[in-house]
Amino acid sequence: MKVAVVGASGVVGEEMLRLLESSPLGEESPRVFASSRSAGSRLPWRDGEIVIEELTSGIDIAGIDVALFAAGAGVSKEWAPRFVGEGIAVVDNSSAFRMDPAVALIVPEVNGDRIPPGPAIIANPNCSTTILLLALAPLRELGTFRVFADTYQAVSGAGRAGLDALSREKSGGAFEPGNPFPFPISGNLFPLIGDPDADDGVTTEERKMLEESRKILELPDLEVSVTCVRVPVERCHAIAATLLFEDEDRTRLEGARRLLAAAPGVSVEDELTSPPTPGPLAGTHDVAVGRLRAPQPDVLQMWVVGDQILKGAALNAVQIAERWRQQ
Repeated sequence: MKVAVVGASGVVGEEMLRLLESSPLGEESPRVFASSRSAGSRLPWRDGEIVIEELTSGIDIAGIDVALFAAGAGVSKEWAPRFVGEGIAVVDNSSAFRMDPAVALIVPEVNGDRIPPGPAIIANPNCSTTILLLALAPLRELGTFRVFADTYQAVSGAGRAGLDALSREKSGGAFEPGNPFPFPISGNLFPLIGDPDADDGVTTEERKMLEESRKILELPDLEVSVTCVRVPVERCHAIAATLLFEDEDRTRLEGARRLLAAAPGVSVEDELTSPPTPGPLAGTHDVAVGRLRAPQPDVLQMWVVGDQILKGAALNAVQIAERWRQQ
């Protein structure tokens, strides 16, 4: 099994490589691609290094079985179809194909049975969508609900530029508008991730969570109302979610605890005075759920924390590729 990583020099691409070292997909050294700026650089691989190749026309990609794309949507739109045309399966972390009805959008624990065999593009969801749905999907057994959520998204969700901005400002450096944030981030937070729609004010990030959740859960009428907030945390997104059910049920809280405890990829940390927080969860694979509560018999609330570089991006992509290989 030969794997390639496209966008290997970025935060998510580097994490993909680390995961591949201990994955069955890493039996052979992967090929790694990036732009001309990074071509020729070396990345660590087990006890050695791998040289980054430039992704350019005419490059020979023969022999690759599956490619993990961690570049932007523009790169994916240009190159993913080329890889598939050469008989390669592509797991794409960008937004390029997520809402294409012909492309599967996958969280393996939720809808892994929809991974297509053979060469095809398989889309990785938005990081916040993945983290929320791991906790949300098991709760469908409890009835029909609407979702209200507030996300608290770490700066690394904006890539290395986000981490650099927080570090620069914390060290006393000047805020640089648009690099990459529209507002200062050190000692601050702001409820604006993505461009707001001129008509309804919903940002692109908030709309992704609605549309992607509907597609993954196959619930076209699911209502998901979200406010996405950037916070001065390096790693791990957190989500405060409220589920409003159509009926009242005073046993729903215990049912939620039972379902979440059995859910793959989820750990329940439900001590009342010790909710999960981003710091200790950075680098972990599971999504943690805490602060489970039912203030009214038709309401269920929870606090969800997950490493958005791992389960929100790199880990989910590797898990998709591993499931694809097993078919």
